[in-house]
Amino acid sequence: MYERLQEFSQFLPERPAWQRLNEGMHPPYDRGMALCFDEQGEWAGVATICDDRTVVYRSGPPNGTDFTPCCKLAGNTAKRLCLATKKLLKNAKLAIEQRTWLQRTIAVFQESLDAIWDEVETALKQLGINGLEHRGYVFWCLKTGSRLEAVYDWPEAKDFLVEQFLSPFSKGGKRSGTCIICGHVNVTVYGNFSVMACYNLDKPGSIAGGFRAEQAHRNLPVCETCALALAEAFNFADSRLKSNMGGQSYLLVPYAHHPGVRAQLKFCLKHYLDQFMLDKMHDLLADPWPLPNKFIDCEFAGCSDQLSFNLVFFKEEQAAWRIQAEVPHLLPSRIQELHAAGRQIAQAMDLAAERDEILQPLRITTQTFRNMAGTTGKASANTLRTWLVALFDRRAIDPHHFIRCLVDKLIAIGKAHPEYLNNSTRHAWGLYRYARLTGLIQNIFTLDPRMSKINPDSPYGRYLTTHHDFFSKPELSIAFLTGCYASIVASVQRQMRNTTPFTKKFLGRQLNREHLAQLYRECHGKLAQYGKLAFVIQTLDPDLAHAWVQLGDEWTVTDDTATFAFMIGYSLSYRIYHLDTHRTKSAEMAERVETTESVEIAETIDSE
Repeated sequence: MYERLQEFSQFLPERPAWQRLNEGMHPPYDRGMALCFDEQGEWAGVATICDDRTVVYRSGPPNGTDFTPCCKLAGNTAKRLCLATKKLLKNAKLAIEQRTWLQRTIAVFQESLDAIWDEVETALKQLGINGLEHRGYVFWCLKTGSRLEAVYDWPEAKDFLVEQFLSPFSKGGKRSGTCIICGHVNVTVYGNFSVMACYNLDKPGSIAGGFRAEQAHRNLPVCETCALALAEAFNFADSRLKSNMGGQSYLLVPYAHHPGVRAQLKFCLKHYLDQFMLDKMHDLLADPWPLPNKFIDCEFAGCSDQLSFNLVFFKEEQAAWRIQAEVPHLLPSRIQELHAAGRQIAQAMDLAAERDEILQPLRITTQTFRNMAGTTGKASANTLRTWLVALFDRRAIDPHHFIRCLVDKLIAIGKAHPEYLNNSTRHAWGLYRYARLTGLIQNIFTLDPRMSKINPDSPYGRYLTTHHDFFSKPELSIAFLTGCYASIVASVQRQMRNTTPFTKKFLGRQLNREHLAQLYRECHGKLAQYGKLAFVIQTLDPDLAHAWVQLGDEWTVTDDTATFAFMIGYSLSYRIYHLDTHRTKSAEMAERVETTESVEIAETIDSE
């Protein structure tokens, strides 16, 4: 990641060191309040500014202070701002007049803090600062007549910003050596580079050189140039290329090795900077692909995958910033493949939900993966990241584990909320097919030759044949057909008794061969009891009996896979039947029309 950020920094406009470190203020921090002191250092009131474009600001640790006498409005703002101003006094480059003025203003501020902050509270109300679309910041300011001069604008304050930034890095040692990022030799390198707070020296056992912090430059030697470049690139990515999908925070950093693409990327960053911006919530699987669409399709035409992205999943906890997973080479073509697979799933009529006679296509999103990744927080989050990294990186995962996760989720829903099971199964089945389309999982079984004898010429049999990618073994056909059978029994019970006690025999349970065989017998018995065997006597009943006979004593599938096949049949049987019936009627209608037209043409020819 460090290398990608360093490369990305080369595309950004060349600027002085302080500008490269300047985070500035970004929306919603667009309301400024200047704490004004006159030339003698006496209090001169609060001046309000509706502008965030010229602010020189770099945030510091939550328990410390910021790098310039400018702070975002929060509960401890007064303390942080005063500490930042006091810290500036340590800058040896300050003129005597500046130092004297700062000392006087600090004394006045501390003596009259309550009164001054009452004025700040009044000003923030006047500015419409509500903590949502408008947030505020405060800064130290010299007022000369009507002229305001922010202290953060002093050249000395800007130089001190750079000095403060570099100072902590030397705590890990400083020497002449080779930078691990750029590879330059015989340059001054620092051993405690920690801009992203994902590298620290608080655990001596991880430090080379006898566990001594001053020897940490042997671990991660970074030169001053790279330190500034990484800081600038990370500021840019953190403010513009950071988003969230499925509860996972991520950075998306573009890079390129092709000279022409690098030149065009630099041009775009210079002239179309505002277009490099991700929304706070942006799902790379489902939402329109923001950056490549704007640049690859036009500026980078013909270069396609020459422009790549470094996708980094991370977690922020207080002052810590932790990389959790990384996709080093996310290609635009891969995103196009994922979106194409999503469109294909959305077009699948068997997966669409019908509500108020309106069909709602199944939309695969990162949240779909999240919902199926597990039932416990930390474990499911780890599973989700594993899936997403493999998905974006064109790598396959263990299909058995994937199905186990889907089935575990369906079992949990069947126990707690059976009314949601059909919809959840639809999502699970759609997600499985999406995973197969994208190569996330490989096929579990090869197609068994006996399937041609087992799959009947019926709505359910035709569905099995259509989806032979999964229903490739007789055992899975039996599980599916048993699920369809159980669905009919549940439907009959619901109509006759307004309840479905029979479903307690299989919902929320894992099913094996013995369970399925017993369910078949009990389903038949229940329909006979209700006098409703006519629903299955010519279709499911003989088809399922024939499948069991053809199977014999063999049973080679896992309980997870059998349960999944059963759930698909149980939850989708109604939709499968009616879709097939509709297609059959449409085909018959088309055949009759074609036959009628053929006869009319023949009669016309004969008459001629």
